[in-house]
Amino acid sequence: MIHKQSSEKGQAMVLLVLAFVVLLGFAALAIDGGMVYADRRHAQNTSDASSLSGGSAVAMYLENYYVDYEDFNCVSSDSIIVNKINAAMADGRAAAVDLAGQNDFTIDQDMSDDNGVATRCGMFNTGLWVDKYIDITTTITADTRTNFVHLLYNGPLRNTVKAVTRVRPRMPAAFGNAVVALALDCPNSTDGGIQFQGVPGLGVTVNGGIFSNACMSCEGNVNVIVNGEAGYLTEEDCDAFGTTQSVTPLPTFSTAMPSSPCENPPGNPPDHNGGGTIGPGHYGRIRVTSANEALVLTSGLYCIHEDFTMNGGTVTVDPLPNGDPGGVTIYMVNERFSISGNVTVNLTAPPTLPLEACTYCPPALRGILIYSAEGNASGVSALGGAGSTFEGMIYAPSGHIDIGGDEDVTITGQVIGDTVIVHGGPGVLINFNPEESYRPPASLELAR
Repeated sequence: MIHKQSSEKGQAMVLLVLAFVVLLGFAALAIDGGMVYADRRHAQNTSDASSLSGGSAVAMYLENYYVDYEDFNCVSSDSIIVNKINAAMADGRAAAVDLAGQNDFTIDQDMSDDNGVATRCGMFNTGLWVDKYIDITTTITADTRTNFVHLLYNGPLRNTVKAVTRVRPRMPAAFGNAVVALALDCPNSTDGGIQFQGVPGLGVTVNGGIFSNACMSCEGNVNVIVNGEAGYLTEEDCDAFGTTQSVTPLPTFSTAMPSSPCENPPGNPPDHNGGGTIGPGHYGRIRVTSANEALVLTSGLYCIHEDFTMNGGTVTVDPLPNGDPGGVTIYMVNERFSISGNVTVNLTAPPTLPLEACTYCPPALRGILIYSAEGNASGVSALGGAGSTFEGMIYAPSGHIDIGGDEDVTITGQVIGDTVIVHGGPGVLINFNPEESYRPPASLELAR
């Protein structure tokens, strides 16, 4: 018979007590750790929302008081601009403080205690453009009340979180470049990039920068003159190309544009053939083929669901009867906008003036003349005869844009497409004026 010694009694109880203490510690860590994490998430969400609220207030002020990219200057000697920027930042700080308070966090405009909001006006030269912005930074510090950890640790369990919203003023699309190709590669001689094609004597003058996500080339005896710091093509480049040659691509670029204004056409939109005066609205197709026909467009938005084709005649915009500046936006839903070199063109987009500046502003996209819908690969052919003018942005993100003509043609605005081809006879002038071009509204992003 084996006899148990009394000294061995109770060992299991000791092990159970130790295990219970360890398990209790893990449970306490899980509970208090979860509370710390939840409090941090709540503080971060509030900091993000507070910063974005401040950014929205800044953007709204810049919009309401017409502080555009050209006016925006952190170190301006113009007291009016400085006062507007300071007022925008003050509105941003006030909005951030208010939003934090609604979520039970008290912050002020003193960042020294990590419970505050600050704004900063910034300008940075990227090499392609000067980035101009206002940063709204919010910092929140919060202590978590624990259930168990305080029995072992007397110090606070503290979370400090930060959020930064960056606001940029209304600025021209494509960073103010006059000619922009969005395609990311050049798979063959007809797709991608910017191509200058011409016969001897063709001259292309671009007042503004030139930007391609992929390549650029010159074919034929083409003389290209670029006036604009934003671009990277010069006259010497084309002279060096000879026939066809690419240049090193620059970083990928995209641009923000308004969404489709031409949804849900009423039934089957009517067609229009020939000349005459027509009003804005939905059309199936518009076609003019005779050299003796004159098409007049009343100011407003034209939604073309098939094609807009002119092989002869003239096309103009009917001025508004009260003297206000008129203009049209031609939105191509599915097919091609095509005007040949046999047509005399005088088309103007609605002006970019503030709405208060005119008694009747045409219900169209200000500063945009021709807009080919995203996914519409049919493209735009904006050619013209002697003295033809296209005033406003020509935009075809998924298709080719062909511009030029048999005689002098003037494009007053930006040309932005998947592929851009400039060609024709004696001369093409692309004259980009940022103050008269479409500008996406002030934008904001949560930068941190």
